[in-house]
Amino acid sequence: MPAAAGASPQIANAQPLALSCGTTEFVGMTSNSSTLAKRQCNGSYVYGIGVSVNEAVENLNGFMAVLQAGVSCSADASSIVSGAYGKGVFAQFVCNGWSIAGVGNSPTTAARNSLAIATEMAATGTHCAAPLQGSYYPESWGFRFRYDCGNTQTLKSWSISGLGASIDDANVIAMRLMRYSTAAGQSCNFEKAEINGVILHATLVCNGSYIHGYGSSVTAAANDALAQIGA
Repeated sequence: MPAAAGASPQIANAQPLALSCGTTEFVGMTSNSSTLAKRQCNGSYVYGIGVSVNEAVENLNGFMAVLQAGVSCSADASSIVSGAYGKGVFAQFVCNGWSIAGVGNSPTTAARNSLAIATEMAATGTHCAAPLQGSYYPESWGFRFRYDCGNTQTLKSWSISGLGASIDDANVIAMRLMRYSTAAGQSCNFEKAEINGVILHATLVCNGSYIHGYGSSVTAAANDALAQIGA
């Protein structure tokens, strides 16, 4: 994934940044009845997103920890966007010059997934973004979302996709694949789920290797596949 202008590499094992924070402000966002919380820390703002004030503050506090680890993320009132076909909500941040975007069923869960990506970026340099157009794949038995990923240290790029019975399940599974793919150094994507009688079948493809998961729901089948690779 190409860097945005001014993007900088993440430096591992840096000393935690001491924060001096002041005023917290709240802004109504332009989409999905969501709230943007912004807090001044060390002369700039830290941001958090949620449906409620409490959820936005919780998200903000998570991004404060990310800032302490050396990754500064920004957002604005238009950072929540509805997905293509009305499937999913995207929470878009810019972290150290790199675009990240998590998806969820609500602004709260989307922002939590964005925080998971930013946390991974602080730890390993990996950043991922679900593209607004082309992330969602139509499924008969659930939901599937793709993320494009890269790493600020290795400069490698790859893709992942999560599969689940719900939008939130699919994207939680995508976050697990993000962490696994960073460690394994390979793309991992779910194919379209299939059904045989009452048993759901999820196929995970990691660099040409096929892992087959089974369960009574798409989420259970995807979890079975992840368990087989230790994700």
